Amino acid sequence: MSDIAARPAEADAFGKVEAHGIEAIPAADRHGRPRELAFLWAGAFVNYASLFTASLLTTYYGLGVWDGLVATALGTVAAAVILGLLSNTGPRSGLPQIAFTRSIFGLRGSYVGAALTLFLAIGWFAVDCVIAAQAGAQLFGGGNSAATFGLVLLIAAISVAVAIFGHQTIKVLETYGAVTFALLSAALFVFLAPQFHWTQGPAASGSDYAGAFVLGFMTCFALVASWYPFASDYSRYLPAASPTRAVTLWPVAGIAIPMVLLGLFGLLLPTIDAGLAQNQGVLAVITAHAPPWIAIPFFVFIIVGEIWANYLDVYTAGLVTLAMGIRLQRWQTALGCGLLGTALAAYAVLISDFHVAYEDFLILTYLWAPAWAAVVLLSFFVFEGKSRPGLALAAWLAGTATSLLFVNYANLFGNVFAGTRFFNDGLTSALHGADLSGVISVGVAAIVYWTGRRFSNA
Repeated sequence: MSDIAARPAEADAFGKVEAHGIEAIPAADRHGRPRELAFLWAGAFVNYASLFTASLLTTYYGLGVWDGLVATALGTVAAAVILGLLSNTGPRSGLPQIAFTRSIFGLRGSYVGAALTLFLAIGWFAVDCVIAAQAGAQLFGGGNSAATFGLVLLIAAISVAVAIFGHQTIKVLETYGAVTFALLSAALFVFLAPQFHWTQGPAASGSDYAGAFVLGFMTCFALVASWYPFASDYSRYLPAASPTRAVTLWPVAGIAIPMVLLGLFGLLLPTIDAGLAQNQGVLAVITAHAPPWIAIPFFVFIIVGEIWANYLDVYTAGLVTLAMGIRLQRWQTALGCGLLGTALAAYAVLISDFHVAYEDFLILTYLWAPAWAAVVLLSFFVFEGKSRPGLALAAWLAGTATSLLFVNYANLFGNVFAGTRFFNDGLTSALHGADLSGVISVGVAAIVYWTGRRFSNA
């Protein structure tokens, strides 16, 4: 076992096309230690997307710097603990996350999760490409659509090329990329620190403040929750005897530490120039208030950081299409999913308000993943080995359906259907805009599944 943990297995080496698809990883090819998950997940969150997500709390939601940081930390840690728990299915089974859920939801039921996961992977690929392209456009003087479109194509091509190689290549590049971007972010933070308004308080007040805080919590929770169906994809090469606590906590550390640190940066950036942040985004704030010698390298590594994240998106998209029964080699499915993501990213550069579109994407991913995770975790940790696919699928759907009653649709569709009244406006108004859909979905799904299993065993 120590030999397996000490060296990369030949089937999964740096710079080599990965030999395995969605089948279980055999013991001979298992390698690594749980602490490596911290660097892998840090690579997914040490990027501009984390900074940008936190910046929404002070730019648009009305939170202050320090209460915004509390909302960021609570939302991130709560979601990361669930992701860490899901990661344990990897060493135990050797399977990607969606393939593992066949034993819980059944083959056909797992296709529902696979299709939604494919949506997440392609959607995140598009988001990451747009963010990277917008950062690249800053290097050429602003938001020229032709330059941005060209950068989208280049970034997508690089992302797909490396994702084709597979797990070990991704792990190495994620590690070094995360360290480099973190160092550059720290340098920019120190330079801009004298311009920050460290004590800026919340703009929201009274009952509206509670709604703003919940919205901030939800946004950061949703950012992490959108990775739930990816969790075991990057832990399945670990030896089967890997300790549960270590497999759980290292991803939590890898996600929470960069999210809190970059989150503080994102919360503070709009305090330099609130009007510019609201109208053009925090990238424009950096361009206007940092000298080129530090802004240019930072923009370059925003591009690099989003490419690191895209590796994970395309890699999982390839595994998911295999799990859906599409009989292509994994590199072919990765290429196909990358092309779809590129098409979405190319369209997204024409969206007038990317900030709103990004928030809508997070809300959409928030609607189903928490309930799905609740059923998977109960089945894995509490009812292991006793499959009830019909009940599992019903509990997941019940949680998701109930959550629809609590979605803030005015916030979700306000940019498309301005002024439209929705059926639950009274409820969301009473909650002062707070979106409790994710919390409700987890509770309902867990209660339905737990109760159903207990009655069936009585």
